[in-house]
Amino acid sequence: MKKFAYSFPILEHKIDKWLSFAEEINTSKNDEFSQMHKRIGVKKESWFLQKSNDGYSVVVYTEAESDDFLENFKNDTSDFSNWFRKEVSELQNIDLNYKTQMPIKVLDWEEE
Repeated sequence: MKKFAYSFPILEHKIDKWLSFAEEINTSKNDEFSQMHKRIGVKKESWFLQKSNDGYSVVVYTEAESDDFLENFKNDTSDFSNWFRKEVSELQNIDLNYKTQMPIKVLDWEEE
C-alpha cells in the first residue's frame, strides 16, 4: 500500500462552507465518496483541518494501491467526481484536474 500526505489551502471566507462540504461527504454523500475511492484505487483517506497564521488548510492522508490514484481521479468522469472537483475548486481555489506535485516522504515510521 502506498501512503501519501498533502495539503491544500481553504479560502478563509469559505471555511464554514468547506466544513459543510466535509459534513456532506461524511453523511449524505458518503456512499458516493466510497464508490469514487474504489474506482480510483484509494483504500483510506483522512482529512485534517489545519489553522495557521496564513489561514486554513486541509491536510489529507491517503493510502492507495498505486501512485496513479490522482491520475485515476482526474480521469473519473462520474457525476460525483465532477461535483467533488467543482466544490473543491470553489472552496479552495485549486484545480484538481492539473497534476498535483506530491510532497517527498522523508519519514515513515510504524511500530512493528
